[in-house]
Amino acid sequence: MNRRLTAPGAAAMLAALAMLAVPGCSSGGSTSGPANAATASPSSPSSPSSTARQTTYDSKAFVLPITVTVDSWLTSPPNPDSRNLLSWDAVNGSTDKIRFLVPVDLYRPRSSVPEGVPRDYMTYLGGLTKYGVELSNVVKTTVDGHPATLMSVTTYASEGIDGALGCPRVGADQSEGCFGIQPDFIVRIAVIPVGTTTLLAWERTDKVFPNKAYVASFEKMLQSVRFR
Repeated sequence: MNRRLTAPGAAAMLAALAMLAVPGCSSGGSTSGPANAATASPSSPSSPSSTARQTTYDSKAFVLPITVTVDSWLTSPPNPDSRNLLSWDAVNGSTDKIRFLVPVDLYRPRSSVPEGVPRDYMTYLGGLTKYGVELSNVVKTTVDGHPATLMSVTTYASEGIDGALGCPRVGADQSEGCFGIQPDFIVRIAVIPVGTTTLLAWERTDKVFPNKAYVASFEKMLQSVRFR
């Protein structure tokens, strides 16, 4: 049976509706906390946001002196800041890392003998596809006015290709002291010719759960680079 609300009943309902309209008076009034956690990607436990703290870093020992903007998800200063390598890790300890490398030599696939860095690094990189390397999302860009090629690199070779990207020092160990292409990771890498030097900059992320926010942060970082 339908019943008309009495005056006291109507007043009570209006009061309840007014309370719900006040921000913070219900669990639906805020999306911070558990609601965000439930929708977050498992690969992005601390993804950078538009309000993330940023710092400007001037390289100290790098052979190509640069100034770059660094997001707060990265440890800073880089470790090391050496002649041929700048290395940042994720603060949260994830597998995401950013490297700036001027290689002095490298190891070709199926070789244990290092050799000099090819003058045309892009042609060399393209030649790795016959060894199980996959290049994708290739785009042309610039880094502080220098033409650059940005792409995603991974491999389906189960053992990986140690040392294929390059080494920061002559005589570095192929697997421990140099950088290669591994099946567990995707590398978003920029190849930047600077005069007669090749600068490589990349962000490494998990292949199964790639952290897209970190990759986007890296691409913005590239655009902040200034050669000094």
